[in-house]
Amino acid sequence: MDTKSETSADKAFLATASHEIRTPLNGILGTVSLLLETELRPAQREYAEAIRLSGSRLLDLLNNVLDYARMDAGGIEIEASEFSPDLIAREVVELLSPRAHSKKIDIAVRTFAGVPSKVRAPAGRIRQILFNLIGNAIKFTDAGGVLVDVSMTENNISYTIIDTGPGIAPEDRERLFEAFRQSNAADAQRDGGVGLGLAIVSKLIEALGGQIYITGAPGVGTAFHVNFPIEKSTQVFAPANDAMSGRILLAGLPPGAALSATADLTAAGCSVVTTDPSEAESIGRVSAIIAGADLPTHELKHLISIAPTIIVVRPEDRANLEVFMALGCAGWLVRPLRSHSLIERVRLVMAGASMSAEDERVSASAGGLVLVADDNPVNALIATRALEKAGFSTTVATTGKEAVEVVAQMEPHLILMDLRMPVMDGFEAMKILRADGVSVPMIAISAEVNPEIERAALTAGANAVVAKPLDTDALRQIAVKWTKETKDVA
Repeated sequence: MDTKSETSADKAFLATASHEIRTPLNGILGTVSLLLETELRPAQREYAEAIRLSGSRLLDLLNNVLDYARMDAGGIEIEASEFSPDLIAREVVELLSPRAHSKKIDIAVRTFAGVPSKVRAPAGRIRQILFNLIGNAIKFTDAGGVLVDVSMTENNISYTIIDTGPGIAPEDRERLFEAFRQSNAADAQRDGGVGLGLAIVSKLIEALGGQIYITGAPGVGTAFHVNFPIEKSTQVFAPANDAMSGRILLAGLPPGAALSATADLTAAGCSVVTTDPSEAESIGRVSAIIAGADLPTHELKHLISIAPTIIVVRPEDRANLEVFMALGCAGWLVRPLRSHSLIERVRLVMAGASMSAEDERVSASAGGLVLVADDNPVNALIATRALEKAGFSTTVATTGKEAVEVVAQMEPHLILMDLRMPVMDGFEAMKILRADGVSVPMIAISAEVNPEIERAALTAGANAVVAKPLDTDALRQIAVKWTKETKDVA
């Protein structure tokens, strides 16, 4: 067998192994996520959290081992495509935010002026690097938060991942990027991994012609600085809203969320002031206040008496919105903050509009019919239960052929298409549906996502490609986003 045949065989084996191992792991993590949303006794919740934590560590280990083996077997495939440097960072942060919030730490994105709205570079590889670096920052941060800065320097797009973790001594930084090495024995024991994540990042950055370096100090935190050469677009990033003016007061927000909001509001034309709630009156007249949900009730009431106040909550705290609305809050936002949502909500509040907890229930559950095409009954069960809990109706297809038949009989608002199914796979099913004129959003779901699979899925007709296992909150966010877009178009 020649070298080329060996490489193809190795890649085929890795793809199959990846799918077969990740599929049951997806079932474990998805089921325990649903279990944690039920009423459990304290001991039961502790056991379920232990399962979730162990499963997440196993998934990280699996991803790193398979990625490293794939690079050795077939090299690193590099293909440039057009993408938004800001949005790609926000997408990764949103996917990882449940991990951060489960540790009670903040996570946010801050985009600086001058970042192009579109650039050309290997988006899939940049996403993979960000996912690894941000996930690593969350893993080693127990208090405070993680902030992702996006900036532009000459013909490079720059990402800086800043955490408030334990920090890394200068003498330990270089060996971090060696395979099977970690900064010290304590980190290795705490992590439970094999030290491949940053070695993979280093290989990818080198292949992209980029650079990575570390700053920070023990006891202060760590910042990973990554630069990538890009084909700069003439379009410059700006919030997706018309310019507005107003003086906005931030009070009680976590530092990362406050920095993120300040950057977005300033870019939109507002002036922003951050202060302690007790000193809010001394700031003078403000158009609106954005306040953290962790503020004591008496401080929040005081802010509400000064100006229309928007409360910022975590996704899992949405159940408390009725309490905040009853106190007199004029609106809400969910962390991590989205630029468009932030500016739109501030604009509405400054115009005198207010929203109720009932509005939130409508917003959080767009409703509609979702077709779940997946041959694994456990994965299908997890998806249907998670979506139905959010107010969607669902129907299941176990093969690509069955999915095509279901779409012919009813009109779903969204299709979640597993790529590996018997009889007819997801790629072929999506091609047939698009050829038949079906315009419904289709999200390809795969146990393995790499540039080759992503390109093939998008060519077949997918609107987006996501990797298993999907956190139940992430699954609901995807469904809400795409069913809303379907209805907006209609």
